[in-house]
Amino acid sequence: MVTEKEIEQQKRAKLKSEKPEVFEKVIKIEERFKQGIPTPIIDIAYSYACNLKCQHCTASRFKKDSRKLTPKDLLHISNQAHELGLCQFCLSGGEPLIFKDLDEVIAALQPDKFHLTMSTNGHFMTSEKARHLKKLGLDKVKISLDDFDENIHDTNRNDRGAYRKAINAMMKAREAGLSVVIQTVVTHQNCQTDRLFQMAEFARENGFTIDVLIARCTGKWEGKHEVLINEDDAEFLRKAHDKYPVLHRDTFPSYGMDKGCGAVNACLHITQYGDVLPCVYIHIGIGNIFEESLRAIMDRGMSIKHFRNHNPKCLSGEDRNFIENYMTKFYGKKLPVPYMEVFSKEDFCN
Repeated sequence: MVTEKEIEQQKRAKLKSEKPEVFEKVIKIEERFKQGIPTPIIDIAYSYACNLKCQHCTASRFKKDSRKLTPKDLLHISNQAHELGLCQFCLSGGEPLIFKDLDEVIAALQPDKFHLTMSTNGHFMTSEKARHLKKLGLDKVKISLDDFDENIHDTNRNDRGAYRKAINAMMKAREAGLSVVIQTVVTHQNCQTDRLFQMAEFARENGFTIDVLIARCTGKWEGKHEVLINEDDAEFLRKAHDKYPVLHRDTFPSYGMDKGCGAVNACLHITQYGDVLPCVYIHIGIGNIFEESLRAIMDRGMSIKHFRNHNPKCLSGEDRNFIENYMTKFYGKKLPVPYMEVFSKEDFCN
């Protein structure tokens, strides 16, 4: 069986060969982490346009009549990110494969300077499209698979055939030389099931990895805290990872570092309207990229003790104190909620 260390070595060897400038930034992440310097992966919801109407989607609550991101804005963001030593972007939405200016968007993110990932439902991934994306400089695709049960996935996506399209997209992306990650959501109700192991076997056999996204009380689950995993579920996932190194989640150690919850420190999310969130699931705005520099927004985020201090649990999906005292403050509201309405003076570091 391939070990986690071997998987990581393979990834780095590929990156060094294909994008040496990015590789030089990636190998500095561990030292930056030791020095307390944040190096977040920036997830960008460039557009909320999508071909599906998934049950869990919250995009409609972010929509507003205001300035939207353009390729020019993305170039400005990527220039700032490069100056800060950041090295990874993830393009999301909506559904990126239907963006009419997708080629311009990828070019603006400067593929020679950044490792680029795309989150997609896979519906429009053809062999030709996959090869084209690889040629443009895309490195990885994250393809959603809500469950290894075809009916459950299709029902959640409100589209019969969505499961098969996602599986086919994985194969086409792999053939084009793109790294493939399966994104799957785990709740308390479906965590400790054989289907997760079946998915892990499938991933291992095909050279894929799995990002386990634990359930958060957002979208259709807002206020439904019963879907959150408990400590037994978290331990189950740790043991599953030991058995299947291809199975990973955000709070597991990576690059030899135990970052715990990565909000701000290891991840940021930018909406179509320039609002910056600590992560895609914490719907609290800590600034707007049209109004402030990326550095200023990151500094503000790191001044909030919940994001600055190490937490072994995911703030948005496991830390019941954070969930009950802060996440609940954006329930039922237009998103994102400004940080001033959520955090008090006591929430900031001295």
